[in-house]
Amino acid sequence: MAKMKVGINALILSTIFFLLISPNLRGQVIQGKLIDSTDERPLAYGNVGVVNFSRGTITNERGEFELMCSDLPQDAEVRFSMIGYESQAFTVHDLLSNFNTIKLIKKAIELEEVTIKWKGTTRQIGTSKISKTGGVCGWGGTDFGRGHELGLLLGLGNETVKIEDLNLRVHKQSFDTIVFRLHIRSLENGLPSEELLTENIYLTVSEYSGWQKIDLSVYNIFMSGDVALSLEWIRVSNVIKKNLVKMNGAKTVTPVVLFNLNKKSGTIFSRRGSEAKWRKEENNSPGFYISLKE
Repeated sequence: MAKMKVGINALILSTIFFLLISPNLRGQVIQGKLIDSTDERPLAYGNVGVVNFSRGTITNERGEFELMCSDLPQDAEVRFSMIGYESQAFTVHDLLSNFNTIKLIKKAIELEEVTIKWKGTTRQIGTSKISKTGGVCGWGGTDFGRGHELGLLLGLGNETVKIEDLNLRVHKQSFDTIVFRLHIRSLENGLPSEELLTENIYLTVSEYSGWQKIDLSVYNIFMSGDVALSLEWIRVSNVIKKNLVKMNGAKTVTPVVLFNLNKKSGTIFSRRGSEAKWRKEENNSPGFYISLKE
C-alpha cells in the first residue's frame, strides 16, 4: 500500500469506449449546499455521490447541488466529501424533505517529518508510448461528466520519490478550457482506495492536441509504493464547434475530451460518480505519465 510521507496542503474507450450521456430523469431531487463547518464558507466542487451507484455530482461555485433520486432506494447512502475534510453520509430518505445545509469538518492532518537522500536522478513512469491509431478514452457530453474519474496504476517503487510533473496525451478537446481535479490514492484489493492528497489540486487542460505537461513540483508531493492516479471532471467552458465529433456511429456531433490510449499495457481505472464502484481494465491505460525526482 502506498504511504504519503509528506502531505500537500465517461468514460469512453473506443475499444473500451463508454459515452456519458445525461439521462432523462424526472422526479424527486435532493437539493442543498455544502459549507465549511468553521467559517460556513461555501465549498465549491465538493463531491456528492450515492454509494455503490453510478449517480453523483459536484457542487457549483456557490457550494450548491442538485441530485436526482427518484429511481434510488430510500435507504441508499448519499455521501458528501472533499479532499481535506471528513466526509458525511445520509440516506436518501433523510435528505428529501428539506433544502439541506451540509457542514464538513476539516481533517486534522499530522505530517511526518522525512529525510530523503536524493540520488540526483529523474525517471518517468506511466504510459508515455502511444499509437495514434491505438484508440482513445475520455468523456463525452458536458455537465453529466462532472465527478466522474479516469486514471491508471503507477508503481512508484519502495523508496520515497517526489512527483515533478504530470503529462497528458490529449487526442481531442471540444472546449476552450476544461478543469480536472487530481487524485492520488492507495490501493486496496487492486482498486483505488484512500485519498493520499490533502488539498485540492486543479489542473487546466487547453484545446491543444498532443502532449501537455502540468507542473506539480510546487505541491511537494512525496510518495512511495503503488498508487492510482486519476483525473476527475470538474467543469468546462465554451464549446468549440469545430472540435465536435460523432461518436459510436451517431448522426449528430457532441463535445468530447479524449485522451490517447495504450491498448497493450498498463491498468486503467474508471468510475461514473464519486461513490460509484471502480471499473478496472488490464492491458489498457490512458496516455498519462509522471516525472519523478529520486
